[in-house]
Amino acid sequence: MLRNWYAVYTKPQKEKIVSLALAKKGFESFCPLINAVKARNNRRSGNEPLFMCHVFVYLCEADLATVKSIPGVINALYWKSRPAIIKVEEIDAIRHFTSNYINIKLVKCAVNNNESIRFREDPVMSFNEKTVLVNYQTIKVNLPSLGYTMIADRKGAEEEEAVYHEASLLRNFPRKLNSFFFN
Repeated sequence: MLRNWYAVYTKPQKEKIVSLALAKKGFESFCPLINAVKARNNRRSGNEPLFMCHVFVYLCEADLATVKSIPGVINALYWKSRPAIIKVEEIDAIRHFTSNYINIKLVKCAVNNNESIRFREDPVMSFNEKTVLVNYQTIKVNLPSLGYTMIADRKGAEEEEAVYHEASLLRNFPRKLNSFFFN
């Protein structure tokens, strides 16, 4: 039978337990975890689930009844009265995001299942007397089948790149910038 990724609802704060129970039953499961920092004393409190009350499981649609019987599982995520299929590319993107980036946030967005997965980098430009630095501080990925956008900070400042080095290019830069905005 054809196997797909599905999302299942869990009881609050039972995501890790459900993921372990699914693994014991022989199902491939994925509970994306992020490092969380408590507001008090800025201590690390360990790993917390990225998607609250959700665990992803790779199985046939016929096996969903077995998964629903696992303690802690409430139901499968449905879309148009059918179990919602999560694209493999989205699961791979979530895995890549949680392993390579820090300070990940989820933002609810409009659901458009025809849209493909996209990575976007937002540049931040800083101007100096002789250089312009471009720092890609955030990276975004749209997850259309889940209806979320993940936003993360890059790990370090080593991505900064000097774009303009010559003073001759920068002499005319403010005039060009002003003419761009005020014409």
